[in-house]
Amino acid sequence: MTDRDEDLAEAVRELSETIDELRAELEPRRRRSPLRPPTPRELLRVADEFAIPAALTVLKANVRALEAFQRGIKLVQTERDARDRTKTAAKSTEKRAKKLRKTTVSQLDTVLEELQRGVSEGSVPADERVAGLLAEARNLRDDVDRRLQEVAEQTEANEAQSIEIDGEDTESDGAGDVNVDAADESNVDVDAELETLKDQFTDDDDDDRPSEGDGDDSPGDGNGRGTDDDNNADDGNNADDAGH
Repeated sequence: MTDRDEDLAEAVRELSETIDELRAELEPRRRRSPLRPPTPRELLRVADEFAIPAALTVLKANVRALEAFQRGIKLVQTERDARDRTKTAAKSTEKRAKKLRKTTVSQLDTVLEELQRGVSEGSVPADERVAGLLAEARNLRDDVDRRLQEVAEQTEANEAQSIEIDGEDTESDGAGDVNVDAADESNVDVDAELETLKDQFTDDDDDDRPSEGDGDDSPGDGNGRGTDDDNNADDGNNADDAGH
C-alpha cells in the first residue's frame, strides 16, 4: 500500500469518527421531551425573583407620586385659605375704616353746622377770633377726612395685593389694625379739638353776657361800643380798598 492509500484511509477513519460523535450528540436531543407549560413551582420561582420585586417598585413609585400630588393639593388649599382670610380681613378693615370716616366726618359736620348756626343766630359772638376758630375747625375737618381717605385707599391697595404665606397675611392684618388705630387716634384728637372749641365759645358767650347787661344799664356805653365797632369796620373796608 502506498502512502497515498494510507492517507486516504486515515481521512476516511477520521470522517467516520466525526460522524459518530455527531450522531452521539444528536441522540439526547431527539430523546428530549416536547415543550410543556411551566409548573406552579417554576411560576412561583419566577414570581419571587422577578415579578414581585418589579410590582413593588412600581407601587412605590405610584405611592411617591400620590404623596407629591397630595402635598401639592395641600399647598394650593393652604394658599387659597390664606388668600380668603386675607381678603376677609382686608374687607373687614376697609368697612371699619369707611364707617369710621363716615362717622367722624358726620360728627365734625354736625358740630360745625351748630357753631355756624350759633354765629348766625347771634348766640355766639361773631368776631375775627371766632371766624378764625371756625376756619381752623374746617381745616381740621378736611385734614381728618383726607387722612381717613388715605387709610381707606391703603386698605384697598393691601386687598389688591396677593399674600403668599400666612406670616405675610398676619403682617397685613397688623398693618390694617395700625391704620385703623391711627384713624382712631385722629378721631380722639378731633374730639379734643371740638371740645376745646366748644369751651372757647362758651367762655366767649359768658364774657359777653355781663357786657350786654352793662349795655342795658348805660345805653351810652353800648352806643359808644357800637361806634367803635363801626369805626373798626370802616377801617377794615378802607384797608381792603387800599389793597385792591
